[in-house]
Amino acid sequence: MKPVPGIFNLSPPEIAGIQDDLLRETVEYAASASPYYREVLKEDGGRAGSVRRLADLPSLPLTSREEVQRRNRDFWAAPRDRVVEIVATTGTTGEPVYMPMTRDDVERLAENERRGFEWLGARPGDRYHVAVTLDNLFVAGMAYHLGLHRLGAAAVRIGAQPARRHLDLMRQLRPDGMVCVPSRLLTLARQAREDGLDVRDFAPGKFLLIGDSIRGQDLMPNTLGRLIAEAWGGEMRSTYGLTEAGLAFHECPAHCGLHSHPEFLLCEIVDEEDSPLPAGEPGELVITTLQVQGMPLLRYRTGDISFIVPGSCPCGRGGTRIGPILGRKRQRLKLKGTTLYPKAIEEVLLSAAGVENFVIEAHAEKDGTDRVVIRAGTADRSSIFRNNLNDMIYSKIRVTPELILEAPGEIEKALFEGGRRKPRTFVDYRES
Repeated sequence: MKPVPGIFNLSPPEIAGIQDDLLRETVEYAASASPYYREVLKEDGGRAGSVRRLADLPSLPLTSREEVQRRNRDFWAAPRDRVVEIVATTGTTGEPVYMPMTRDDVERLAENERRGFEWLGARPGDRYHVAVTLDNLFVAGMAYHLGLHRLGAAAVRIGAQPARRHLDLMRQLRPDGMVCVPSRLLTLARQAREDGLDVRDFAPGKFLLIGDSIRGQDLMPNTLGRLIAEAWGGEMRSTYGLTEAGLAFHECPAHCGLHSHPEFLLCEIVDEEDSPLPAGEPGELVITTLQVQGMPLLRYRTGDISFIVPGSCPCGRGGTRIGPILGRKRQRLKLKGTTLYPKAIEEVLLSAAGVENFVIEAHAEKDGTDRVVIRAGTADRSSIFRNNLNDMIYSKIRVTPELILEAPGEIEKALFEGGRRKPRTFVDYRES
């Protein structure tokens, strides 16, 4: 593959030089315009003035999600008359974080998504079925909409609607591409089968997927990725988005990790002691935003576990790549002497014939361990099915969580309980 033009086509030293300049600007701006960073960096001995290049980044203090939630308004840096949008996180890990965006921030967001669509092969005149909501302060729906417009493609803004509405619209408009949560594609394929339809008769040829990863730690398709590929075919790309960062990482045509956009973001991976980890080693993803005016973030702890993909990408694009999200730091489970993340259980349930949907619940036990409950939606709730599913789960993760079999309709309600924008397959009651 030929290298793309622009900053991705520069040599690593040239990219690093640009990032050095942008990091200095970001730290100086945060120290002067953000009340939080003005206070923290002053207390830190004026260290902001000593940050001159990327190698100096670890000298800055880390910013926790909890602190951003607790002192949200103190992170706001842009004057009120320059703010044109306010977006928010979903609040699934505590209080929502509200983020102001200036016109330049919105342009940065649009350009970020334009690149993602362009890498997928989107062209002017294409139609994209956007199954992501644009309302309720949700930044992702706005980002995809802006990115498509910037590219010259048409957005079919259906958002969150019943499965048959999605299928009907696709049959009528025949979109070239689709933006969707991966698990939603399984629901649509199941509805199509029930209605006697073959989705491949009207399936888009390209998919930009938000939320759950379709690849494993080896960067090969995981169970979810294989299932949706079998059902829909076409070209599928993962993304990993952060409201707080005002952008998303994108998978390129080489399928060798998720690219950050080097003039928009810096990435680090740290261990349990907050020390930087080398490429290939999993740890917590830490990000520093570049060219953000509304709410810049310095060394922000995302709480997500990933790793930096070593080496250069076969696609020719420079900059840092990360692997798929392996789990959330706070979602780590201690079950009967085994430590694992919910995604390991999800992988088993996705491959289990007869399981249509599921919710995994975690409860705290008095001995410091966790009680994990799997609520599986299935039409077969016999003891034979239960025993076979338990055996399958044990063979994969070497422990047996508590298993409850329910009607798929009940699980569907639980997935979107409270009017959620995305299905929640893991519910953590340990923090209640």
